[in-house]
Amino acid sequence: MNSTRATPDSIRDLLHAFDATAKLRRVERPGEGLANEVYFVATSRSDLVLKVFDGETGSWKPHKEAAIQEAMRAVGVPAAETLLIDTSKQVVPFVYSLTERMAGDSLSNVLPISSVADTSRLYRQLGDYLGRLHSVTFDRFGDVSGQGGNLAVGPARDLECDANGRLPGPFPTWQAMHREIVATRLSLLRATDFADLVPRTKAFFRANESLLDIDAVPRLLHLDLHPGNILVRDGRIAGILDVEEAIAGHNEYDLMRTELGNFRGQDPAYERAFMGAYTAHVALDAGHPERKPFYDASRTLAWIQSLILDGDRHMGEQAARAHLERLIAIPGGA
Repeated sequence: MNSTRATPDSIRDLLHAFDATAKLRRVERPGEGLANEVYFVATSRSDLVLKVFDGETGSWKPHKEAAIQEAMRAVGVPAAETLLIDTSKQVVPFVYSLTERMAGDSLSNVLPISSVADTSRLYRQLGDYLGRLHSVTFDRFGDVSGQGGNLAVGPARDLECDANGRLPGPFPTWQAMHREIVATRLSLLRATDFADLVPRTKAFFRANESLLDIDAVPRLLHLDLHPGNILVRDGRIAGILDVEEAIAGHNEYDLMRTELGNFRGQDPAYERAFMGAYTAHVALDAGHPERKPFYDASRTLAWIQSLILDGDRHMGEQAARAHLERLIAIPGGA
């Protein structure tokens, strides 16, 4: 385990505090998809997932995850149950949560050995689940938090603060929130090798912002629904993982992220199966096809942001740059 916080002894201590009868058998790190400090903890009684939180996120993120997971299960979407959140730092010197470990293999491992028919079936089920998730609605746009076991919308925690140090939001319209999302990401690009793209990208979004002159409904978005966050067991989707990026936003924003993570360059039958099941729950707003390249550019900024923040720019910088340049060169965003 490569960690400066959770050690074998501290994991034994927190496990004993959770269940004194359980014996620690094995601890391992996930092989993909997680930037947080996460451990799979096998015990004599059950298999658990330990998440360690740091800084300001420790005061709100585990409660957010637990509340969203509960909301997902309430609408029939398989999600893990949070068993314990400890913010006291009395047992161990860090904030942590313990959740059940859901059985299954990631969709990214399953896809290479699945037939076209089986893959279509899985994506049809995924469309059903994302449609159910997007059926959870709010009265405004922003970050989602857990308050007393319920979901509430508040300021957007991953956006830049104003001159007084206040986070922006919640927002009355999606257009206003999306404008702040783009501004924050472009600000991050200014001190990087992507700086030359900032003026053109800013002009692209300004010229096409009228595409968001719609009466968008604030819906619960996952925002990280790639194959590594989808568990499959016995030929069916058994779990949807990692909801920490969830916000109340326009559903098409999440659909674009899902398309980028699952369908780009794949058999069109997969996306048709997905969308057929999805639209049984949520109808697409008028103008959806015209907004796809607009949201594609927006999500590409998120891609570039992750490359910068994770220190892996050499792994995808050229691809991300080429993709964004192609999009912002499209007249009218169409």
